[in-house]
Amino acid sequence: MSGGNPYRLRMLAALLAMLLAMPVAASEAPGFVTGVAAANIAWSKPAAIRATMAEIAAAGFGSVRIGYKNPVEGTFRALDAAKQAGLEVLVTVPLIDGAVAAAGAQPRPKNRHFFAAYGLSQIDLARFDARLGLLLERIAEADLPVIGLEIGNEPNWSGYNGDLPVLDGGQVVDSPAAWPAETRRRVERGLDLYAATIERTQQMLAANPRLSHIRLVTAGLADINTDFIHRVGATYVVPEAFNAWVAGRGLFTRVDAIGIHLYEPLRAAQVTGDRDQMIARQLDSCGREPFALRPCWITEFGAALPKEECAPDDARRIALMQPLFGYLDRAENATRVPVGFYYDWNEDAGFSLKRCGQPTELTRNLPRGGNAHQPNDTHLPIDGGNNP
Repeated sequence: MSGGNPYRLRMLAALLAMLLAMPVAASEAPGFVTGVAAANIAWSKPAAIRATMAEIAAAGFGSVRIGYKNPVEGTFRALDAAKQAGLEVLVTVPLIDGAVAAAGAQPRPKNRHFFAAYGLSQIDLARFDARLGLLLERIAEADLPVIGLEIGNEPNWSGYNGDLPVLDGGQVVDSPAAWPAETRRRVERGLDLYAATIERTQQMLAANPRLSHIRLVTAGLADINTDFIHRVGATYVVPEAFNAWVAGRGLFTRVDAIGIHLYEPLRAAQVTGDRDQMIARQLDSCGREPFALRPCWITEFGAALPKEECAPDDARRIALMQPLFGYLDRAENATRVPVGFYYDWNEDAGFSLKRCGQPTELTRNLPRGGNAHQPNDTHLPIDGGNNP
């Protein structure tokens, strides 16, 4: 514009400067983005799938985490419903439910604490390729809004890795070197196959330009208190030890992000003063050398309430979350930990955001900054990966 009143132009410039200096509302600020999990939604009826996705979108979330479960048409219905609801999707690809197990393999039997589970050492890579290929073909053909693939889920404990023994009293492992030789060989074989699934996923994504936006994410590791492990008789490899094992296979250099599960710092039983330190310790490697400079996606986090309570104000869970929100709100952590998925929407009686038929107050307090599908330049480059 030319020929304007100089005084008026100076006033407009001053007003613009003042507006730019004002803080941005939390709901509009860039920063940590929260989605929500509906991991087993493939098993729901079609009407329930559509209703759940619509509820999640109406609650203000922009993304959802679902599992690639049988029946696969149920998973595809969930992906279609997410697209219709305007939701982006992180898909978790299970490795222990038998869909990718070798012919004739037998799962670890079900008991009163655990469902039957195959071990990573029983993966058949040809079956994995076929199953993943079917998913990627559907994503490309239907232009489904998948933003990430998380390969596996909590492989560091018996619940999701049949290679880790179930035994009386359980065991917490911080040095796998102490295992019997046979157990160590089986678990290491499983880790080799897990690394191969990551490599194959990377290659399949790179082969299709229509999938170049999809981020490859390592499996979030279980974050479980030792009392529970001993009570149910599980074997639990602490995340630091498991990650060191995985890092030795070069796995972190092949992915876009490191999956993190974060529960223990948000447990009501923890001493309040310890929460900040626990959160910082669990996220310290994100975006730094131990994780090959990859950022973290918190693919599960949450706090539980007694199952029978509706708790419409949800004050206790909000208070438990504040240290995490404070950590994630700091500018220096914005690129290190950009995305998280609260566990869960409505399937877990203790953790769910939807209680007694309606979203609780915590739903409205979860951070919504930015977009889950961030531009390429906000992601760190990966060695030989599917990004430019």
